[in-house]
Amino acid sequence: MWHRSEYPGAEVVEQCAKRLIAANFPPNDATAFIGGVCEWGRGNRNFSRIRDAGDTTIAQSLRSATEAIDAGDVTRSIEELQRLPHLGLSFASKVARFLAPDKCVVLDSVIRNRIGYVESEEGYSEFLQDCFQLLQTLRTSPDLEAPLRDRLRVCDVEAAVFIKARDQKNVSP
Repeated sequence: MWHRSEYPGAEVVEQCAKRLIAANFPPNDATAFIGGVCEWGRGNRNFSRIRDAGDTTIAQSLRSATEAIDAGDVTRSIEELQRLPHLGLSFASKVARFLAPDKCVVLDSVIRNRIGYVESEEGYSEFLQDCFQLLQTLRTSPDLEAPLRDRLRVCDVEAAVFIKARDQKNVSP
């Protein structure tokens, strides 16, 4: 959970997502949420171009993505989010991760380039499955204290993989 200290603000963005979903995606709040994800992911440069889609379109995209996640189709949620202008796979997966941190992961260039997942919905799906398998292994490990095992989410596993991939000094990006 060290990742949370190095990338602060995740809890705030997660709470914004919960409020956004509970309020049924008010357009202004939807755009502000995307802005929060871009700021957290250090992609502020993309926000103005995404914002050009308009508040209503952004809200509808987030609603559709959440419906796909709730239906068990996380990959379709990524497709829905990528319909927004200038929202590529990396940031679409960041948005999905905040909408449902217990069901979604981030697939960014660090993981793609250093581990070898393809930049596609299929690559995302493969990485998501791998993270869920790691999560299951961790949840059954006698080496972790029960309270920690119970609190782990798939996004926490992805964050650990990200840190490990990022810190590999002998692997070229």
